[in-house]
Amino acid sequence: MPVDNANGTPDVTQILAAIVESSHDAIISKDLDGTITSWNTGATHLFGYTPDEILGRSVTVLIPPDRQDEEPYILGLVRRGERVVSYETVRQRKDGSFIEVSLTVSPIKDSDGRVVGASKIARDITDLKRARKQQEFLLGEMKHRVKNLLTVMDAIGRNAIPKGDKAVENFFAEYMGRMNALLSVGEIVVSSSSRQAELGELARVALTPFIDGIDADRISIEGPELSLSENTAGGLALALHELATNALKYGAFKSSGGKVGVRWSVMTCPQRGRVVSIIWKEHVTHAVETPTRRGFGSRLINVAVAGEKNGKTHLQFEPDGVKCIFEFEIEA
Repeated sequence: MPVDNANGTPDVTQILAAIVESSHDAIISKDLDGTITSWNTGATHLFGYTPDEILGRSVTVLIPPDRQDEEPYILGLVRRGERVVSYETVRQRKDGSFIEVSLTVSPIKDSDGRVVGASKIARDITDLKRARKQQEFLLGEMKHRVKNLLTVMDAIGRNAIPKGDKAVENFFAEYMGRMNALLSVGEIVVSSSSRQAELGELARVALTPFIDGIDADRISIEGPELSLSENTAGGLALALHELATNALKYGAFKSSGGKVGVRWSVMTCPQRGRVVSIIWKEHVTHAVETPTRRGFGSRLINVAVAGEKNGKTHLQFEPDGVKCIFEFEIEA
């Protein structure tokens, strides 16, 4: 290890230079005119130029003709002292081939704090981009196949229903509605790297089948961004589907003036930590009778958040429409 001859301690400048030189990423510096002033071994491996071939040349030699406008933009940010982080783009090697890279560009300042140049780290993301495209293809194929399967299930089920049997028709329609609600959640979850669903997106997707032909101002969905576990997302999707189905049959969606609000909040309580409260509230313009019997749909609603800590559901039939509160605790 290099040492400072005066006191025997490591020479920080030489250590940093050694780290830069041994990096697999391309690490380049340039002045404010875009002239390359340093070039490490990683840059040689990535772009094909040796230091003798590239030092003193403009960095635009690495930029494809159709992307030349990127350099003035990046230099403009650097002159203002700003960083460019994880900027994905395409660069050109010595042999003319193109490579997909992620760039991080930082200002270089002199002892007086003035910006005098920029350091650039370029990382090869070709394999990452290829993997992303493959993942997108597989997800698309899976969604397509699942939807086809549901279509087949729907066709088989409808053909098996005794002609004119409204009770069975209604049961099958509700069953397929629940299946589609779960499928919608599955699409959100599999598209997320964390295997979670964002509540706002979940609510909008769950209510989409019910809002065709309904004025947008009759439905409001409001609340902070909140990620839900896969199980809770599935339970809430089914619950929202059941609430919307009932609203269509008996409640706010049945008459022209009815409205539905879905709102949620996250509060910090001294004794319980962070508590999530999700409220479904209908406002109807016609008389609504309180049901005398609770069916399967009510049971789905009541267990929607049962998997979460202290998960509870309060289903209330108020004079002006149904109100349902889902409540549970989340980690701080």
